[in-house]
Amino acid sequence: MIAAAALIIAGCNSPAHVIKPVIYVRAEDKYRAMKSAPVIVVAEVLDYKLVAGPRDVERPADTFNPKAWMVPLHLARMSAKVILSLRGDVRGPIQFYSWVWASGQHGGERLFRPYPGYCHILFLREEGGYLRTVADYPAYDLEIPPGWLPAIISGLQSSSENGSDLFERIVTVLIKAELESAGGIGWNYVPRGMDDLTGLTGEFYVASQLDSFCLHLANRFGRFAACEGTAGLFYGRCEAYRLARAADSAGVEATHVTQALARCEAQEVNTIGWLRTNNWSLPPGGGDYGWSPSAGRRRLAVRLYASAMDANVRTAACAAAATMPEARDIPECDASGNNGIR
Repeated sequence: MIAAAALIIAGCNSPAHVIKPVIYVRAEDKYRAMKSAPVIVVAEVLDYKLVAGPRDVERPADTFNPKAWMVPLHLARMSAKVILSLRGDVRGPIQFYSWVWASGQHGGERLFRPYPGYCHILFLREEGGYLRTVADYPAYDLEIPPGWLPAIISGLQSSSENGSDLFERIVTVLIKAELESAGGIGWNYVPRGMDDLTGLTGEFYVASQLDSFCLHLANRFGRFAACEGTAGLFYGRCEAYRLARAADSAGVEATHVTQALARCEAQEVNTIGWLRTNNWSLPPGGGDYGWSPSAGRRRLAVRLYASAMDANVRTAACAAAATMPEARDIPECDASGNNGIR
């Protein structure tokens, strides 16, 4: 009887019983969970084992998927070497858990990959005495390519990187490491993990970093990518195509850049009209999906346009900001609604 009771108690306290699968479908909920994680570390996975499952977990409905469906998840136990602790007093090897997809091929969003040798920025919390990822499916980490790791560790340890905010520092270092690793001219650059970068800091912050790297990065291949990327991703940055052309001294993408610049400038009037009609919100398919409207998000959206490289967009954005209580004092514009930063 005692042995049976002990088995029951052990079963009740087992990780599979204590750790509940969590799926967030709204971006706001996902990034709130990641930013509130009590433990944030850069770590390399040493080993993993599936210890329970599959368990069918409901993936709730959202705007694009009006019907909920069941996702089969397995509980994985992983050990990892902590390379750098960013939040929480964590040292040495750690053991943590996550409910992961392990049921064959998977389309759509990036999955968390718990395999040995993979490096991640992990966002962890405790549940029932066990350390676990803040949520589970599809992924609540930032994956680090091995070749970027030394630059990322150095950047995160440096006091010279932009801002004291932890998440801004993480985003700056990830973008910089990617751009500095560029070894040639490429087209259609989008920062790796763009949704995560903007989810943690906002479109305005990511655009400001790409703008800065477009102007100042020493690696001309990375500078080209930053210029072409910011011009293609964010309204009001046609000028960045000219800077991209200057960085492409060999003219590898000269035709693409010239055509893109012409299209961008030809659409400027329509772009400003769309922004005015939509009250200076983020563009369709952009960062407003999955977020609740708020004065803070509107302020950051207006700052995105008021910091544009193109004078007409800046001027129109600052004129609009002067009429908005939440954006009237943004630093990109002076008190009269004129842009005074360029």
